[in-house]
Amino acid sequence: MKKRILATTLAAILAASSLAACGSKTEPTETTKADAATTAAATTAASTDTKPAASGDKVSLSLCWWGNQTRNDVTKKAVDLYMSKNPNVDIKVEFTDWSGYWDKLSAMAAGGNLPDIIQMDYSYLNQYQKSGQLADLSEFMSSGVIDTSKIPESIIKSGEVDGKTYALSLGSNAPMMVYDKAVVEKAGVTIPDQLTMDQLYDLGKTISEKTGAKTLYDGGINMMQIMARANGSHLFDELSTGKEDSMKIYFNTIEKFAKSDASISADLLAEKNPDVVETKPIIDGTTWNDLSLSNQFISISKTAGRELGITMFPTITDAKAQPLYLKPSMFFSIAESSKNKEEAAKFIDWFTNSAECNEILLAERGIPINTEVADAIKPKADATAQTVFDYVAKVTEIATPIDAPDPSGKGEVEALGKTVSEAVRYGDATADDAVGQFVPEAKKILEEAAK
Repeated sequence: MKKRILATTLAAILAASSLAACGSKTEPTETTKADAATTAAATTAASTDTKPAASGDKVSLSLCWWGNQTRNDVTKKAVDLYMSKNPNVDIKVEFTDWSGYWDKLSAMAAGGNLPDIIQMDYSYLNQYQKSGQLADLSEFMSSGVIDTSKIPESIIKSGEVDGKTYALSLGSNAPMMVYDKAVVEKAGVTIPDQLTMDQLYDLGKTISEKTGAKTLYDGGINMMQIMARANGSHLFDELSTGKEDSMKIYFNTIEKFAKSDASISADLLAEKNPDVVETKPIIDGTTWNDLSLSNQFISISKTAGRELGITMFPTITDAKAQPLYLKPSMFFSIAESSKNKEEAAKFIDWFTNSAECNEILLAERGIPINTEVADAIKPKADATAQTVFDYVAKVTEIATPIDAPDPSGKGEVEALGKTVSEAVRYGDATADDAVGQFVPEAKKILEEAAK
């Protein structure tokens, strides 16, 4: 009961924040004294630079991202390489976990001291662009400071809002399901290229009976969007009009898995926290599967320390459309307040188009968007990274267009969804109760946010 109260309290806290997190999530890393100094320096640099750097002058840039330890290590190594090649540039780096990142970024934006280079997510792009916080990158692309000649037009357009480019994708990824190969083999089952939710449920029962490993079905905003897409619709289109169709499927599925002894219990799910790579229940074998995005496969596999497989994210029985899509794993944006936008653009160009840089990164943020770079580094990637390359290539063949960037209010809708889903998982609400509460409240949130 204590765990349940704690989980519910945390969800309620999230609901109170308009910047509750979504998407790819990772665990906070331990902050050393050096890191703390770097963090302070990054914030100071962003707020105290008052003049653009003259040619040849020392340039100070600040760079902020969310990530796990693998991402932090390779990014810092890449930044160090760039500074060694550009001795007039000093880059202050700062990183945090996903949820803490957006709270911090919001506070920095409010204080007018955003970092020069911001790791941006697709779901927050509209929000930061509409508030005038992001610089237009189009001028740097047209001038050649950011070379886009080897980048597909569709990828460039993923960072556009109202015909202007405010973000450049750092890689492509796709929703995926990860599974433990040894557990699946021991259970004597075969995982198809794409399961339906019903097949996931049935396979999970067999695997649990044969091995004791539980099935993960944690729901969340990503699952809501997949359900709506499979149902031939889009989540926020439905919620903004009060339509319940896809949410009925979503909450009924939550209820179905929650009632199964083959699924991880609500208490254990809250304790493990699947939103954090290092505590995902697949890591210690509590579950045989995980639902995530492909750019997390390297981190999940490395943390688990055993062979894992990838299959496509599940769909629904009798789906009206293929729900899978290619998503910009994340972007780099430049703060409108930056006094060194061109130098920031030069770094983004190098980060995107340098094979040497991407030999360090090795697709940790997704498959490189420069097609020549992707071809160059693939043979140098290890077996785990090769698996991601092959998976994204397979999804590319069947993917349907991604939803439009999430509207304002999305964070509050996500937090509400967590709270209501948790109530169903614990048996405090039925699926019908959940639909009746969630849809009208989500509609109201979106209406208020649009004003």
